[in-house]
Amino acid sequence: MKQVVIFDFDGTLANSISLALRLYNEHADQFKVQRVTEDELPALRKMVREKGYAKSLKSKGVFLPRLPAMVLTIAREMRNHMSEVKPYTGIIKALQDLKAQGFRIGVLTSNQEPIVREFLETHQYPLFDFIVSEKTLFGKEKALKKIMKKFSLDPSSVVYVGDEPRDISASRKAGISVIGVSWGLAGEDGLGKTPPDVIVHKPKELVAAVKSL
Repeated sequence: MKQVVIFDFDGTLANSISLALRLYNEHADQFKVQRVTEDELPALRKMVREKGYAKSLKSKGVFLPRLPAMVLTIAREMRNHMSEVKPYTGIIKALQDLKAQGFRIGVLTSNQEPIVREFLETHQYPLFDFIVSEKTLFGKEKALKKIMKKFSLDPSSVVYVGDEPRDISASRKAGISVIGVSWGLAGEDGLGKTPPDVIVHKPKELVAAVKSL
């Protein structure tokens, strides 16, 4: 049984997808990219699964050289609108159950640590054992390895919980188990090409999923 559960933040613990989409569209003209509606998300998720991130982004005029500037701009805007973001229904109870059963829980995020801590405290999440902020787009496996080294964690005792294909790939490279959540950015369809060890569709399924690994 895994002893430490590390969570992604945006799209896994915090329902920030609608806000991120709105901010992306507000800056679409600035970065010369096409806008995206919520109705288009399923098709984009399918494209991620079948063709990968680069081609799905390109379909909306988002080319990799301009991606870092876009992400930084949207991330900065999101920090100013965190009051609009809410927890996913049932996620706080699931975390409470994990803590009650003796699991250590942590967060790995590209968001600023003070912003994440304020959000978690405002919405009365249970106390996390650690919160680590890493400014990385595609190097999350290095961040996971740093966490394991810093806290002396055996990879066999760790599971990561995320909502995107890159979360799955990073966990594989870091040598740890991984759970994919279908309520995040990629959805179940977007996780199809890089399947996690377990996919959960509701937060109440998390405890059983962790115990199954």
